[in-house]
Amino acid sequence: MALTSPALTLALPALFGNIKPALDTVRRIGPTDFSAEAPEYVVAPGATVKVPVASITAASEYNDSTNNYATGGATAWATLNAKHYLQGFDITGVNVDEGVDAGRMRQIFALRAGSGIAAACMKVMKDGLDGLTASTAVTLPGLSATGIDDYQTLGSDVAWLDRSGAVLALNAAEYANVRKVFAAEHVIGTEKELAEFIGFGDLLCVPGLTARAVIVPSGSVGMLARVPTIIAEYREAGVQVDDDSGLAVGIVVANDQARNRVIVNGDVWFGVTALDAGAAASTPGAVKVDTAS
Repeated sequence: MALTSPALTLALPALFGNIKPALDTVRRIGPTDFSAEAPEYVVAPGATVKVPVASITAASEYNDSTNNYATGGATAWATLNAKHYLQGFDITGVNVDEGVDAGRMRQIFALRAGSGIAAACMKVMKDGLDGLTASTAVTLPGLSATGIDDYQTLGSDVAWLDRSGAVLALNAAEYANVRKVFAAEHVIGTEKELAEFIGFGDLLCVPGLTARAVIVPSGSVGMLARVPTIIAEYREAGVQVDDDSGLAVGIVVANDQARNRVIVNGDVWFGVTALDAGAAASTPGAVKVDTAS
């Protein structure tokens, strides 16, 4: 059943407008798969999905004597467990009597659902990065003692790591410190410019991140989103897709006749998977930076 409510029709652009900043951050960290349909990924309650991830390293020169053409390299399959998130609002007969019209419903739904889904999206990504193994090989001095040189050499001893193609994801305190030590040396610029100055491809703050920093090589962290299958009969139900990001959000409208209200929810499955470089950072993957002992 399609969405027909004028309030919901008006709400959709604003809904995705509230989600967009979070999606921009997620897509900077790694590949996303927000397609509405993907039969190879069965996302259901309790399902565990295996997703191929691989850090990108320099191409190997062909060696005739060893025939390295026949060994393309291993594909890592990381485990992804998507969780169901939903956010919405209730509208009662009393609300309507008090003058809550379609325009106001649009504002309420777009703000609540959009902001709630965005927050859930960021939490999924943050938890995925925090869940990595803390590295004993790639570390930083204590925060107050960390300077530009430490950031410029961070991960430079890891042979497989292409720092110029990696994202340096920082928690709020580390991000503030980067800005501070750069300003002390009269170095200013965009996040992209500051990242290039210390040898990385990009630099960004991940709100709520517990880890001080995570080096994310290209392709080592990915996110998947799907709309839960709708099998119940609702007053209105539909899937709306953001043209820019491809993110699909399910929207359902249900009647609660006993309480004279309408319940409107936007819902989506989110899951993140990360290829873990491990404590020794000996395997290509995302590196969770720890404090030097």
